[in-house]
Amino acid sequence: MKYDLIIVGMGPAGITAAIYAKRSGLNVLCLEKSMPGGLLNYIDNVDNFPGETNISGSDLAFKMFEQLKSLEVDYKTKTVERIIIENDLKKVIISDDEYYYTKTVIIATGRSPKKLGLENEKELYGKGISTCAICDGALYKDKVVAVVGGGNSAISEAIYLSNICEKVYIIHRRDALRADDKLVKCLDKKNNIEIIYNSNITAIDKENDRIKSITINDKNKIDIACLFTYIGFVPMTSFVNTLNILDENGYILVDCNNETNIKGIFAVGDIVKKDIYQIITSCGEGAIAAINASKYIEGE
Repeated sequence: MKYDLIIVGMGPAGITAAIYAKRSGLNVLCLEKSMPGGLLNYIDNVDNFPGETNISGSDLAFKMFEQLKSLEVDYKTKTVERIIIENDLKKVIISDDEYYYTKTVIIATGRSPKKLGLENEKELYGKGISTCAICDGALYKDKVVAVVGGGNSAISEAIYLSNICEKVYIIHRRDALRADDKLVKCLDKKNNIEIIYNSNITAIDKENDRIKSITINDKNKIDIACLFTYIGFVPMTSFVNTLNILDENGYILVDCNNETNIKGIFAVGDIVKKDIYQIITSCGEGAIAAINASKYIEGE
């Protein structure tokens, strides 16, 4: 089947694009490999989104998804393997036996959390290492945990964990936090959070296939029940690395219309190379890309 537009990824940017495209009369297909909302599902509180004074990320994701469903947008839970250009159409490939043709594509696959790259790390995910305090924090009630990072995500999650856990260590490689002042002021009010500056985790120790402790700067060992990592993100763009639309770090380069250097292929959200990564800016990009995809089709 041939579509007017296929949107790969159903985070805030992808869902917004789908809403605008459907309202423009386009035949739209959304493809998402996991759950609608993306990383939004792992945010504790959102208090800077217009119309919502305070809402959990998962609830906001649910509202967005419900609006998409109300418009009867076609969506499937599929992982896209690659995208190629074929006879002036874009071929979105799921497998050798499953693929879809479309006039335009909007890529909205977002980013995934970076790893520390330490021994034992990979095998201990879900066994004392986590990237989601909202998902796993309750498992460590009244226990000692650690958060690595110094940005908004790390500090926000450390504050959240401080309400559940006995003690929270924040391990930060620099001499000052990078989080917003509002979060830092909230952090200062917590008496069970300890910040360890100018430090890196150099080893992760395990016992009975679970995390036991972390080593700081090759010398100081801290016993913990869980390590929550917030050290940045990697764009999820490997499936388009043959299209020549990426920068050296794997982010997609776009123009003011959110279009790549390939006509009819757009990119939005956290995979785009930009200065500001916010829910509201991602939604704006989704709207811009959908409108310009419609214009592209009209121009054909």
